[in-house]
Amino acid sequence: RAILGGATSAFGAVEGFNSGSGAGVWGGNGSSGPGVRGEGGAYGVYGLATANSGVGVYGQTNGDEGIGVEGASLGLGVRGIANSPSGLAFGVYGRSQSPSGSGVYGRNESPTGVSAGVTGVSFSTTGTGVYGHNGWSGRGVYGSAGSGGYGVVGQEPAGGLGAAGRFEGDVQITHNLSKGGGSFKIDHPLDPENRYLYHSFVESPDMMNIYNGNVVTDERGFANVTLPEWFEALNRDFRYQLTVIGGGEEWVHARIARKMAGNSFTIQTSAPHVEVSWQVTGIRQDPFANANRIPVEEAKPAEELGTYLHPEAWGQPEDRGLSWRLNAPYREAQQLATTSEVR
Repeated sequence: RAILGGATSAFGAVEGFNSGSGAGVWGGNGSSGPGVRGEGGAYGVYGLATANSGVGVYGQTNGDEGIGVEGASLGLGVRGIANSPSGLAFGVYGRSQSPSGSGVYGRNESPTGVSAGVTGVSFSTTGTGVYGHNGWSGRGVYGSAGSGGYGVVGQEPAGGLGAAGRFEGDVQITHNLSKGGGSFKIDHPLDPENRYLYHSFVESPDMMNIYNGNVVTDERGFANVTLPEWFEALNRDFRYQLTVIGGGEEWVHARIARKMAGNSFTIQTSAPHVEVSWQVTGIRQDPFANANRIPVEEAKPAEELGTYLHPEAWGQPEDRGLSWRLNAPYREAQQLATTSEVR
């Protein structure tokens, strides 16, 4: 050791002070040992910076796999506290300049339990437990999981006074979406400041597309309807609906004179110059749809037998819900994270 000190009082065995921009205590080791090592009943190493931009304890490594500061404990390996009552204060701040690195990296190697690599808790009514931001074209928050897991899970607050997730802007989903129901929600067109307007989705057991329009037949009673050039590449199993609009006192009939061919079909009416409202549906046949048909019915797997997706709708208690069973290991951990004081 370059410097060794010992003390039994509340004061440090080795104490350094620097009123400038240098270090109060600096240690270096050219071998595999520590540059500075401290042991104490309260603090092994204690650092204090009084400058607004100072650093209490600073560690640096020049190795590709080195560690600037490492902490090990049966409780808290490393603890950071920011006492500032305002401003951008950080209890723990991490920064990385590596193109594949992380500013803060958390890893939990326990093979069981509800272990977390990184846990964030906020007690503010407008706070955020974990916040991710990317100023460029990358990802603000990214989640992934192994087989059978979930990359990202959001849970609705107890009592339903909130939402499991909120997305402010466009959302892209590259695979299937399963849901209990769906609607649009907009400001009411007649009273936008005071009311909302909802409409439910149109559901189908098939991957069905719907197309419609109006057309007027010619002097011979024919009208050709042309659809986009990709129509038949996307769809199959066509269904037709025709409704005559107007027609005067004469009862006018309409029919499909020619079925879909070359992305078009022909309507014929029993009188000329008749307006017809048409609707055509088709079942998707693109490669993704063919490989990912949505099952209309399926048996519940063994681990989900006896549970409900929406127990309240069936008059069942909350603990009969699938979410209750899946989240059982997390409830205790969540309660500890939100009620325990980390000292």
